[in-house]
Amino acid sequence: MVFNKVVFKGFLFTISFIILTSCGGSGSSSGSTSTSSGFVKFKLNGADWESSDANPDNKFDVDAITDHSTLVRVEAFAKDGSYFTLNVHQTSGISTGTYPITDQGMSGFFKYVPADGDGYVSNGMPDNPGSITISTLTQDKVTGTFYFRLRNAANPDEIIEITEGEFDVEFAEY
Repeated sequence: MVFNKVVFKGFLFTISFIILTSCGGSGSSSGSTSTSSGFVKFKLNGADWESSDANPDNKFDVDAITDHSTLVRVEAFAKDGSYFTLNVHQTSGISTGTYPITDQGMSGFFKYVPADGDGYVSNGMPDNPGSITISTLTQDKVTGTFYFRLRNAANPDEIIEITEGEFDVEFAEY
């Protein structure tokens, strides 16, 4: 009888925990209620690209992480499944300002379909004229602009161009 009470209490605790952790929280939700943590948008070879909130077809959305010292990383997915990442890493510290994409620790990445083929990278292009500008950097969010070229990792002669880039993203808490 004691064993059954212990098992039953453990079962109730487990079910309660699952229900509480699956309802609410700070993550993105599907459906019409949006809990987006921001946006990323740009022109890719002249065509509009915009991040998407998580939904039943796309479980990912916009996210930013930081160590509040040397690293800011912005990630975004679009409705079509394409993926974009922006990295700003400076060992001397990050603040508002403009960072050339060719500086060590700076990078951009784009992939049309995450599961297929190679991605496009900004590194390995010493004559890349692009930059990332951080306009606002607080404990909670980062905003800014960017533009640069990316090369296909498998075919360095294939170049795509990102222009009119903007981001306004809250930092995720883990």
